[in-house]
Amino acid sequence: MKKLITIIFLAMFPFNCGFMNIAHRGDNEQGKYAEHSFAAYDRAVCAQVDYLELDLQESSDHVLVVSHDDNLSRVFGVDEAIEKNNFKKLTNYRNQSGESIHSLEEVFQRYQNNPQVKFMLEPKGDGEDAKRIVELLNKYHLQKRILFESFSSAALKKLARLVPKIPRTQLAGSYKATGHSQDFAASFYTADAANYLHDKNKKYMLWGVNSNKQMHKFLNPDKGVTGLLTDFPVRLAKILQENNYFRIYYQPVTFPTENLAANLKLNNGHQVKADQVKLVNNRLWYHVQPNMWLNEQNLAHHDSLAPRAQVGLVKVDQATPVWTDLYFKKSAGKTLRAHSHWNYFAVAKYHGKRVYNLGGNQWIK
Repeated sequence: MKKLITIIFLAMFPFNCGFMNIAHRGDNEQGKYAEHSFAAYDRAVCAQVDYLELDLQESSDHVLVVSHDDNLSRVFGVDEAIEKNNFKKLTNYRNQSGESIHSLEEVFQRYQNNPQVKFMLEPKGDGEDAKRIVELLNKYHLQKRILFESFSSAALKKLARLVPKIPRTQLAGSYKATGHSQDFAASFYTADAANYLHDKNKKYMLWGVNSNKQMHKFLNPDKGVTGLLTDFPVRLAKILQENNYFRIYYQPVTFPTENLAANLKLNNGHQVKADQVKLVNNRLWYHVQPNMWLNEQNLAHHDSLAPRAQVGLVKVDQATPVWTDLYFKKSAGKTLRAHSHWNYFAVAKYHGKRVYNLGGNQWIK
């Protein structure tokens, strides 16, 4: 009898604890694939993640777009503020995956016919765009496939008033002050937070968990973590498949085919429609009519000077001016002191030399 109870517990564990594999800006793998690109999203969808995490900004003509930054500089290499440009102009630029910025509606359209795909949405600011978000959710009937997150308690309060049945996650701050949110997420772990949130029947999620060692650590039920926001959700999905606690939930050894509605541009310039995608040997394959599978190498990729996401530390040997894009046309109005060290978040080539992004629209030679 005791053995039977143990088996039942292990089978039900993932459902009881609500553990979630959340694709932080898609399966971008810290810059191998462009963040918030369809390439990154499709990979995560193939891994059957629980949520695609989407940062939201708003263009000057009130189109919601998926972007962590409020400026295109770090990802697209151009100093263009999203809120000061209309959506059509924003789509003129390409990221390292050869894609333009995507609207939230385009993302919904791509995955609306796949009920397994859910979205964790982070509106920026204090929820000024909350009504437009809700309008899109209603348009595509996605209310049961959404989880909200925000650093702003005002934004979460506004969303709670508009759509009270959609769960909300408070990002960082005090785990004892989740306010209008059911859940809490932070960039670091504490046992006190885990115990407190467990007692309050609230989920505890961590972001920035990217190494195998960290993933295995926080999959231990004793830690009380109920979800990870990771740049490597495919990696996490494979670990979940191998973990006895989660095997019943992440059962397939290989990732199954997933539905989508995508327009693809081929290397020869032709466009085709794809209705399915799968991940085989870490490479995406798309099904197009009539009954043909194309791999990602058949797709057109824009060969540009787009930055590549990469993190590290750089030392400047002399006083170094900061510019607003990688073409060094406009000064950011500040200079770094000689012999100082700076974190960088993207790299690019300019006239054959390596240049660095220090976050947002800040570039140095």
